[in-house]
Amino acid sequence: MADTRRVYIDTCCFIDLVKVEIGAGVDPERENDAWHVKKLMEAHRDGEVLLFTSTLTIAECRHAGESPPSDAVKSQFARVLTSGQYVRLVQMTPFIAQDARDLSWTHSINLAGADSVHVASAIEMKCEELLTSNGRMGRVGKHADTLLRLGLVCRQGRDTQCLPQKYRQQDAFDGKPH
Repeated sequence: MADTRRVYIDTCCFIDLVKVEIGAGVDPERENDAWHVKKLMEAHRDGEVLLFTSTLTIAECRHAGESPPSDAVKSQFARVLTSGQYVRLVQMTPFIAQDARDLSWTHSINLAGADSVHVASAIEMKCEELLTSNGRMGRVGKHADTLLRLGLVCRQGRDTQCLPQKYRQQDAFDGKPH
Protein backbone atom coordinates (compact mmCIF):
# COMPACT_ATOMS: atom_id res chain seq x y z
CA MET A 1 0.00 0.00 0.00
CA ALA A 2 3.07 2.27 0.14
CA ASP A 3 2.60 3.33 -3.48
CA THR A 4 -1.15 3.95 -3.22
CA ARG A 5 -2.10 7.33 -4.68
CA ARG A 6 -3.17 9.86 -2.04
CA VAL A 7 -5.74 12.57 -2.76
CA TYR A 8 -7.17 15.29 -0.56
CA ILE A 9 -10.69 16.54 -1.29
CA ASP A 10 -11.87 19.90 0.00
CA THR A 11 -15.36 20.78 1.19
CA CYS A 12 -16.70 22.30 -2.05
CA CYS A 13 -16.25 19.01 -3.88
CA PHE A 14 -18.47 17.21 -1.36
CA ILE A 15 -21.12 19.93 -1.56
CA ASP A 16 -21.11 19.69 -5.36
CA LEU A 17 -21.35 15.89 -5.17
CA VAL A 18 -24.41 16.04 -2.90
CA LYS A 19 -26.01 18.72 -5.10
CA VAL A 20 -25.64 16.40 -8.10
CA GLU A 21 -26.96 13.41 -6.14
CA ILE A 22 -30.13 15.26 -5.07
CA GLY A 23 -30.68 16.81 -8.50
CA ALA A 24 -29.95 20.42 -7.51
CA GLY A 25 -28.78 22.70 -10.29
CA VAL A 26 -25.03 22.43 -10.79
CA ASP A 27 -22.84 23.92 -13.50
CA PRO A 28 -21.92 21.16 -16.04
CA GLU A 29 -18.18 21.49 -15.30
CA ARG A 30 -18.83 21.05 -11.58
CA GLU A 31 -21.05 18.06 -12.37
CA ASN A 32 -18.11 16.57 -14.26
CA ASP A 33 -15.86 17.27 -11.26
CA ALA A 34 -18.42 15.61 -8.97
CA TRP A 35 -18.52 12.54 -11.24
CA HIS A 36 -14.75 12.17 -10.88
CA VAL A 37 -14.88 12.65 -7.11
CA LYS A 38 -17.58 9.98 -6.88
CA LYS A 39 -15.40 7.59 -8.89
CA LEU A 40 -12.43 8.38 -6.63
CA MET A 41 -14.62 7.54 -3.64
CA GLU A 42 -15.45 4.19 -5.25
CA ALA A 43 -11.74 3.59 -5.83
CA HIS A 44 -11.04 4.48 -2.17
CA ARG A 45 -13.73 2.06 -1.00
CA ASP A 46 -12.06 -0.62 -3.17
CA GLY A 47 -8.60 0.15 -1.72
CA GLU A 48 -7.21 1.51 -5.00
CA VAL A 49 -6.54 5.07 -3.78
CA LEU A 50 -6.57 6.86 -0.42
CA LEU A 51 -8.84 9.87 -0.02
CA PHE A 52 -8.59 12.38 2.79
CA THR A 53 -10.45 15.42 4.05
CA SER A 54 -10.29 17.39 7.28
CA THR A 55 -12.82 16.88 10.05
CA LEU A 56 -13.44 20.58 9.40
CA THR A 57 -15.27 19.46 6.23
CA ILE A 58 -18.03 17.94 8.39
CA ALA A 59 -18.72 21.38 9.90
CA GLU A 60 -18.47 23.12 6.52
CA CYS A 61 -20.95 20.78 4.77
CA ARG A 62 -24.08 22.43 6.19
CA HIS A 63 -26.32 22.56 3.13
CA ALA A 64 -26.47 21.89 -0.60
CA GLY A 65 -27.96 25.20 -1.64
CA GLU A 66 -31.25 25.03 0.26
CA SER A 67 -31.92 26.28 3.75
CA PRO A 68 -32.73 24.54 5.92
CA PRO A 69 -31.18 21.41 4.43
CA SER A 70 -33.46 18.47 3.75
CA ASP A 71 -33.09 15.16 5.56
CA ALA A 72 -31.85 13.67 2.28
CA VAL A 73 -28.99 16.21 2.16
CA LYS A 74 -28.08 15.60 5.80
CA SER A 75 -28.10 11.85 5.16
CA GLN A 76 -25.91 12.17 2.05
CA PHE A 77 -23.30 14.25 3.91
CA ALA A 78 -23.28 11.84 6.86
CA ARG A 79 -22.97 8.80 4.61
CA VAL A 80 -20.14 10.25 2.55
CA LEU A 81 -18.14 11.90 5.32
CA THR A 82 -18.60 9.75 8.42
CA SER A 83 -19.27 6.19 7.25
CA GLY A 84 -15.56 5.43 6.94
CA GLN A 85 -16.10 3.93 3.49
CA TYR A 86 -15.36 6.82 1.17
CA VAL A 87 -12.81 9.12 2.80
CA ARG A 88 -10.41 9.18 5.73
CA LEU A 89 -10.88 12.07 8.11
CA VAL A 90 -7.85 14.13 9.12
CA GLN A 91 -8.01 15.42 12.67
CA MET A 92 -6.85 19.02 13.00
CA THR A 93 -4.00 18.98 15.45
CA PRO A 94 -1.98 21.93 16.79
CA PHE A 95 0.74 20.88 14.34
CA ILE A 96 -1.60 21.10 11.33
CA ALA A 97 -2.83 24.48 12.63
CA GLN A 98 0.77 25.71 12.84
CA ASP A 99 1.50 24.36 9.36
CA ALA A 100 -1.62 26.16 8.07
CA ARG A 101 -0.36 29.39 9.59
CA ASP A 102 3.15 28.78 8.27
CA LEU A 103 1.83 28.56 4.71
CA SER A 104 1.61 32.34 5.05
CA TRP A 105 4.54 33.00 7.38
CA THR A 106 7.07 30.74 5.70
CA HIS A 107 5.83 30.23 2.14
CA SER A 108 3.87 33.47 1.47
CA ILE A 109 0.76 31.47 0.56
CA ASN A 110 -2.04 33.61 1.96
CA LEU A 111 -5.36 31.80 2.24
CA ALA A 112 -8.42 32.04 4.46
CA GLY A 113 -8.12 30.03 7.68
CA ALA A 114 -10.22 27.05 6.56
CA ASP A 115 -8.54 26.92 3.14
CA SER A 116 -5.09 26.94 4.75
CA VAL A 117 -6.18 24.09 7.05
CA HIS A 118 -7.22 22.04 4.00
CA VAL A 119 -3.87 22.66 2.27
CA ALA A 120 -1.87 21.92 5.45
CA SER A 121 -3.90 18.74 6.04
CA ALA A 122 -3.24 17.59 2.47
CA ILE A 123 0.49 18.16 2.90
CA GLU A 124 0.50 16.43 6.31
CA MET A 125 -1.17 13.34 4.79
CA LYS A 126 1.38 13.35 1.95
CA CYS A 127 -1.31 13.75 -0.69
CA GLU A 128 -0.10 14.39 -4.20
CA GLU A 129 -3.31 16.16 -5.23
CA LEU A 130 -5.75 18.51 -3.55
CA LEU A 131 -9.05 18.54 -5.42
CA THR A 132 -11.23 21.63 -5.15
CA SER A 133 -13.97 23.52 -6.93
CA ASN A 134 -13.59 26.49 -4.58
CA GLY A 135 -12.93 29.66 -6.56
CA ARG A 136 -11.00 31.17 -3.64
CA MET A 137 -8.61 28.24 -3.74
CA GLY A 138 -7.79 29.29 -7.31
CA ARG A 139 -5.38 31.74 -5.68
CA VAL A 140 -3.29 28.71 -4.85
CA GLY A 141 -2.45 28.45 -8.56
CA LYS A 142 -0.04 31.37 -8.33
CA HIS A 143 1.82 29.36 -5.70
CA ALA A 144 1.91 26.15 -7.75
CA ASP A 145 5.72 25.96 -7.74
CA THR A 146 5.91 26.36 -3.96
CA LEU A 147 3.19 23.77 -3.41
CA LEU A 148 4.90 21.39 -5.80
CA ARG A 149 8.08 21.69 -3.70
CA LEU A 150 5.88 20.73 -0.75
CA GLY A 151 4.63 17.72 -2.76
CA LEU A 152 1.13 18.97 -3.61
CA VAL A 153 -0.74 19.90 -6.80
CA CYS A 154 -4.12 21.68 -6.64
CA ARG A 155 -6.61 20.50 -9.30
CA GLN A 156 -10.28 20.30 -10.14
CA GLY A 157 -11.89 16.86 -9.96
CA ARG A 158 -11.99 16.37 -13.73
CA ASP A 159 -8.23 16.94 -13.90
CA THR A 160 -7.23 14.31 -11.33
CA GLN A 161 -4.28 12.17 -12.30
CA CYS A 162 -4.92 9.70 -9.47
CA LEU A 163 -8.13 8.01 -10.64
CA PRO A 164 -7.31 4.52 -11.90
CA GLN A 165 -8.23 3.98 -15.53
CA LYS A 166 -10.82 1.30 -14.83
CA TYR A 167 -12.90 3.86 -12.87
CA ARG A 168 -12.88 6.31 -15.76
CA GLN A 169 -15.28 4.11 -17.69
CA GLN A 170 -18.89 5.16 -17.75
CA ASP A 171 -21.47 2.75 -16.37
CA ALA A 172 -23.79 1.48 -19.09
CA PHE A 173 -26.75 3.46 -17.76
CA ASP A 174 -24.88 6.21 -15.96
CA GLY A 175 -25.15 8.88 -18.62
CA LYS A 176 -22.84 11.19 -16.67
CA PRO A 177 -19.88 13.00 -18.22
CA HIS A 178 -16.40 11.57 -17.76
